[in-house]
Amino acid sequence: MMKRACLKGKLPSEKEIQTWFMEESVVYIGRDPSADIPIPSMRISRQHARVTQTPRGYFIEDLKSRNGTFVNGEALGATPYRLSIGDEIVLGGVAVFHFEDPYETIDGAMLGRVEGIWINIDTQEVWVDAQQITPPLSKAQYDLLLLLYQADGGVVSRENIVAHVWPDVNPEGVSADAVNGLIKRLRARLKDIQPKREYIEILRGSGLRLII
Repeated sequence: MMKRACLKGKLPSEKEIQTWFMEESVVYIGRDPSADIPIPSMRISRQHARVTQTPRGYFIEDLKSRNGTFVNGEALGATPYRLSIGDEIVLGGVAVFHFEDPYETIDGAMLGRVEGIWINIDTQEVWVDAQQITPPLSKAQYDLLLLLYQADGGVVSRENIVAHVWPDVNPEGVSADAVNGLIKRLRARLKDIQPKREYIEILRGSGLRLII
């Protein structure tokens, strides 16, 4: 039998731990009985969250639920979050799941990725075309790259960048020059490894995206 990634947890009012295998590329979680993982609780929205399988791994996103989706205690925003082994997912404060992937090891996600960017979130190591970036990126550079990486090719607005990279600073106090300078420095670090390819695309009026 083929091993698959799965979510393990207990539904509200249930005593037994259940396992839901990621048999489809997109798995919906919600109160709707037709959901792939139906949760019979009024604290759960009809379409609460979605888990999507991509070549870069499994990503979870909140579908504008009323009571939120949390991963390891952090509320999900508009950007999908890349799941790793052992991540705790809490929906609406009533349903708790843990993510498992039998094919993921510490470096498992990098196997076969001769081209592209890969981040080991546990160690904060960054690889470009199978070459590790050394010395490591600065904290701001890493935070920006991780935000783009977890968006899985989606566009990330500059407002999102400011909120993620400078969470303790009033957004009005972060100038466009500061954001542009950070983007320029990160692109330069990536080009140090791979000068023939641009991994960060700037979409004027929209934001940035990582080319995957």
